[in-house]
Amino acid sequence: MTVKNGTYTKVLNDLNKAGITTTPFVWTSLMIGIMSKGVEAGSRIFINSFSSLLNDNQPLPGEIIAVLTNLGMDLKEKIEKGDEDLFSMPDSSFDKKLRLQTLADLSYGFALGLTVNSEDGSLEKIKDKEMLADLATISEVAKVDIEAELDEEDLDNVLGFMIDVAQKNYALNQN
Repeated sequence: MTVKNGTYTKVLNDLNKAGITTTPFVWTSLMIGIMSKGVEAGSRIFINSFSSLLNDNQPLPGEIIAVLTNLGMDLKEKIEKGDEDLFSMPDSSFDKKLRLQTLADLSYGFALGLTVNSEDGSLEKIKDKEMLADLATISEVAKVDIEAELDEEDLDNVLGFMIDVAQKNYALNQN
């Protein structure tokens, strides 16, 4: 399943050009989590979630809103299809530490996004036991040691699990 020539570089460049240079893949995976909860890309709740969770409640510049909305539209399609490049994970041609740090950032943002209330954008207490178990697993991945060995099969399994969680929640939250 490991994606070759995936969208990592394009997504990174798009976010960097818009001014998102610190932990850009937290932003990407937060988006996946939020949209898995049924929030539409570009909506008020979508934009306000980024502003409140990652920008100290400060308004986002128009360029960032545009990039997030466009990326969100692309990611919605990838969620629906179960695209193996949903999380834009860098492939094996990239440095191991970068890949492990990206995985940690993706896991953190995704778990955070899955706790967003789709009605008002606030964080909500998760009560569903299956969702709590999924969040616990994803949160453990966020604690990955970037000095550790990287097993490609384990990485594929983690990404596959996260894609499954995104699809499952997306399907549950469609009106």
